[in-house]
Amino acid sequence: MLKREELTSERIDQIVADAHAAGYHFFLSSEAREASLKETLTRYRPGEEVWVFAYGSLMWNPAFEFMEATPCSIEGWRRSFCFWVPLGRGTPELPGLMLALEGGGACEGIAYRLAPHQVHSELGILWNREMLSGVYQPRWVPAVLRDGRAVTAVTFVVDPQHCQYCGDLPIDRAAHHIAFAEGRRGPCRDYLANTVEHARSLGINDPYLEELATRVADLRGEPVLVAGQVNGVAAGQA
Repeated sequence: MLKREELTSERIDQIVADAHAAGYHFFLSSEAREASLKETLTRYRPGEEVWVFAYGSLMWNPAFEFMEATPCSIEGWRRSFCFWVPLGRGTPELPGLMLALEGGGACEGIAYRLAPHQVHSELGILWNREMLSGVYQPRWVPAVLRDGRAVTAVTFVVDPQHCQYCGDLPIDRAAHHIAFAEGRRGPCRDYLANTVEHARSLGINDPYLEELATRVADLRGEPVLVAGQVNGVAAGQA
């Protein structure tokens, strides 16, 4: 489980320094992360609440504080295992894959509501986590909550120009990396399994995730995951 105290600027700066030492110079400095957050908040007016749309590990391991969490959906974006992670849940020899949003389709997930007094502190934690390597681009998107409310939420879409991006990866190759890649944060397959499990618990039917879960189980010669079978919780990219 990724914990809040692991996402302080000091902890993240050490991860960035280690990544730079290993030759991964695209990891963002604290100044770059802060500049990104400041730019994203140019449309924010003090005293307003902020919604965050979660579609992957933020659904089951948010690690930031919020006032409300509710299922929601967005249009025009879809889940995709579309970028490599040579650290965390993979190695340079066998990188793992992580989820981002790519254009097209629709996506269901969770919307978290931040109260005005939480906006800067909790988005700071979120930026330390999600804007680690710069493969994500923050984006404000229209979202519809399951109770019918329409809100605008900040989320993270993939940067197709980033060196980690691997869009249009054949699903059999994606399944292979997810099935066998492991890193300091654990197996990549745990990240998929927890996302599938949590989506099911919310009544979200995502055929893409379900197909990957089936293919990963087949590759490993294991039973297909069913509700309640995930052991442990995997951490996100950070």
